[in-house]
Formats: sequence, structure tokens, C-alpha cells
Amino acid sequence: MHTCCTSSRGLAAEMANPLTVKHQRSSPLFLEAFRQAAGRVPIWLVIGTLTSLLAYAAAHPWLSWFAGETAHNYEPKSLALELDRTFRQDHAAGLATLNSATASAGAMLALLAMAMGVFFAGGWLQIFLEKTHGHSLRRFFYGGSRYFWRFFRLLILTLCVLACGGWVIYDWPFETLVLEMLLGIPEADFGSLETLHSELDVVHLRWIQDGLYALFFALVSAWGTYGRTRVALHEGRSVIWAGMCSFFTIVLHPLRTLRPLAGLFAIDALVRLWLAPQLLEKAAGSLEQDPGYGAIASLALVNLLALFIASALRGAGYFAAVRVSQDVVRPLSRPDPWKGSIGPPGGPQYLPGKGDEYGVSL
Repeated sequence: MHTCCTSSRGLAAEMANPLTVKHQRSSPLFLEAFRQAAGRVPIWLVIGTLTSLLAYAAAHPWLSWFAGETAHNYEPKSLALELDRTFRQDHAAGLATLNSATASAGAMLALLAMAMGVFFAGGWLQIFLEKTHGHSLRRFFYGGSRYFWRFFRLLILTLCVLACGGWVIYDWPFETLVLEMLLGIPEADFGSLETLHSELDVVHLRWIQDGLYALFFALVSAWGTYGRTRVALHEGRSVIWAGMCSFFTIVLHPLRTLRPLAGLFAIDALVRLWLAPQLLEKAAGSLEQDPGYGAIASLALVNLLALFIASALRGAGYFAAVRVSQDVVRPLSRPDPWKGSIGPPGGPQYLPGKGDEYGVSL
């Protein structure tokens, strides 16, 4: 009787975890991943809010400068829609200083945004790999700190790969193999491409370069997602080994690994290219009619909504990567580090050592 009850409870616990259920999926994996990530409302709310603070940090000097320069000098709301030519000419030096300061601060904010993305990746994977539920924010921040330095090393490796790809597509290899050998353009004309038949050919050639780099960037991003998932799934330490294994996993299973991420990318493109522009157009129309705080707040809310959806989609990518990796990646010869994890619900999970005994009393 006790054994039957225990088995029933174990089966119920496995069914409660969406990553351990082995059943026929009625919906595509990318939709299931988006549903699972969107259900973690506190997580993507925190991620979107923290990310929006970076934008506020960049905008705050501009807000302070405009508040000082326009106070008692301009009619209220007269500059809400655009800055006229007179204003730009009178304040050219101040605007130039602001642009220079924003460019310098923007580089630091971009680095901070990448570091935050590394932290968020560890939090998402901690949530999707644990066997317990509840207190998701606590587990999220624990996972972010747990994997941060390993994922940060993988970020550096990813940036090196992207730099090498950019060199191949935009520098000497492309110029030698494509421009000189294939198209017969002399080296002296690489900068202007004057030997081509028309300017349209030059534009098409640049489009091909940009398209190749965009495709390369998407593949490297997918590789980074699976690399981080492999590190967390196997509790590995070597990011180079995880990156090599993830590369061969994608090569051997291109459809299974890339299809769910492509579906999530399609949702992201739909939001960014259709939904957000539609809402921003309506908000901009209300701003033209009445340039007040309400219209400006509506613009901010639309951008926050797009940021929240993007945060959930990023988490969905890790859910899909975990599901695919559990299906196609061979288990380690040693026991699964996540299988025997113990710990209070919502708290850190621990691996029992030799001779450790744990019991539950009711």
C-alpha cells in the first residue's frame, strides 16, 4: 500500500513538471515553450523592468538637460513633437555634448545589458531544470548567480566567433574570394566597387553581405543558447567543450534544434514588425492631437509591452533548448546531477553525499 502511494505521488510529480513528461505533443514545441515562459509572469516582469532601467539611465541626462534649457523659455508642449531648426541651431553645442556623452555611456550600458542577459539565462535554466515548483523568483536569482561566470566565459567565446565571422564576411576573405576571384574586381576598387555595372549591383552585393552576417548571427545565437543549456544540463565547467558538443548537436539534428527557435523568432518578428508598430502608430496619433503626459505614457507602455514579450520569448528559447537537449543529447555516464536533487520547495537544490540520509515526517 505504501509503495503504491509512493509510486502514485512520484508519477504525479513527474507529470507536474513539463520537462519530464514524455507524451505526444498536441502543439508545436515553440508554442509550448512560449506558453511555459509566459506563465512565469514574475520572471519576465522583473527582466523587462530591469532592462528598461538601462534605457532610463541613457535617457536621464537628456531629460535633465531639456528640463533646464526649456524652462521658462518655450511654450509648454511646443517641442513635444519635434525640435525646430531654431532650437537645434541655438543649442548645437549642448546637443553635441549630449550625443558624445550618450555614445560613451551607451557602450558601458551595452556591456551591462549583455552581462544581465547572461544572468537571466542562468535563471531561466535553473527554473526549467529543477524538479520543484514555487518561489520562482528566488530560484531564478539563485540560478543566475550559480551559472554567471561559466555563461560569461561562453559570452566571450560567442563574441570572438562573431568577430571572426564579421572578418570573413566583410574583410579580406570576402574581398579575395568573391570580389577579386569571382567578380574580377581589382583590389584598388574594393572600397567604391566602381567596376560593377550599376549602383544597384553594389547595393545588392551589400545586401548579400548583410544577409549572410544576419544568418550567421542567428546561427551563433542558437549555438550559444544550446551551449548554455548543455553546461547547465550536465553541470559542466568547460565552455569550449560545451560549445563544441553543441555545434555537432546542431549539425547532426538541424531541424530538431533550429525549428523551435525559428518559430520563436517568427513570433518575435511579428511583435516587433507588426504589433508594436500598429500600437505605436495609434499612440503617436494621440500624441499629435494632445501632446500631454497621457500620450507619452501610452508610448512608454507600448515599448514596455514589447520588452516584456521579448523577455518571455528569450525564456521560451531556453525551454525549447532544454526539451530538445533532453531528447537528442546522450546522458552522461555519471548519474544525472538533476535527478537526485533535494531541497526545500523554492530554495536551492542540493546533491546528497555518501552516507547522507533524509526523511520526511508527517
